[in-house]
Amino acid sequence: MSTIRFLHTDHLRLASPVAGLSDSPDWLRKVASSAVRTAVVNVMEAAIAGRCQFLVVAGRLTESDQDLDLALAWLMSHAASLREHGVRLVLAGYPESEHSALRCLDAILLAPGQRLDVWNSASGTTEWTVNSRLVPARSGALGIEFAGAESVRPLSDLAYVVVPSTLPSSMADSFDGVAVAHDRHLRMSAGSPQSLGPVERGHFGCQMVEADLHRQAITSRFCSTDVIRFSQELISLPAGMPASQLCEMLCERSRTIGTSGRCTTVVEWVIDGHLSMTSAAAKSLCEIDLLRDIRVGLNAGHSGAWPCRIRFSDSSSVDVAGHHSAVANEFSAVVRERLKRESSRRSMAESHVIGLPLGCGSEAAVGLDLLRRVA
Repeated sequence: MSTIRFLHTDHLRLASPVAGLSDSPDWLRKVASSAVRTAVVNVMEAAIAGRCQFLVVAGRLTESDQDLDLALAWLMSHAASLREHGVRLVLAGYPESEHSALRCLDAILLAPGQRLDVWNSASGTTEWTVNSRLVPARSGALGIEFAGAESVRPLSDLAYVVVPSTLPSSMADSFDGVAVAHDRHLRMSAGSPQSLGPVERGHFGCQMVEADLHRQAITSRFCSTDVIRFSQELISLPAGMPASQLCEMLCERSRTIGTSGRCTTVVEWVIDGHLSMTSAAAKSLCEIDLLRDIRVGLNAGHSGAWPCRIRFSDSSSVDVAGHHSAVANEFSAVVRERLKRESSRRSMAESHVIGLPLGCGSEAAVGLDLLRRVA
């Protein structure tokens, strides 16, 4: 057998909470409380299911060193299944001064500036050794390196360079989602197993890497392991679409997202287009009301999707010809909300000022001009 197969993931971020879900149901908060640990278990199960020889974790296990002891205790109880299935754990990125705390995991420890050389012996068993990346590798072996600050050409005939990052490498230039080594050299980030909030959108997981020592070829395929996924989706509306159809469209798009995978997608909808208004639909264009209605109609806890926000793009517009009262009602609502926010920032003595407070912004002038034209 000339194939070496291993799984590569980056910063596990154990003990870090998933944020940005304050306005969510109990079932989603419960999933979020264990999302990172569940994603790490998914990584281990993927390594076992893929019949990997190694599971390479690059970067830190926890964001805070204070959480490391608890994370190691948790990993010890779960890493046993890796050893039972012949998967060796490789921790890359911790300096040698911190290796003593990690030895309890019975892992191969790879410090910055070191390389793991892997090959198959004549008897078919997988052999490995740890060397400095400045030392030429064994002929025909696969070199797995931890990238340092500088970019140095690997001294291995066949090299895979791990670049720790919370985000995975872009697969835009890959073929059918599989990255292929060029000149027998592949440099990849796997990303963390689970995102921690809305600022980290997209898929999170690991890289399934296969190296053929006989053909001197390496391929890498991204595998999702995340439990909660954050997404921002743009909806481009057909021109003149009735506003009354918007909620139904959002519900249908959310159902489609919810059935696309095993994780829960927390989605922010951005609406872009030109709507036509009717009197009956005037209230439905309030973003808060839209969000409430879509959550009720979606039954999100079972579909796997949860809409966290709905907003309109700056280029969106509504044709309210013949429904000027809707414009006046909208302006009045904006002014009332502005007054409430302003009064909460003033003292009780100043809160009795009659009229629009100074410094509220341009809404008053623009709105009064709008009302003049409507009248």
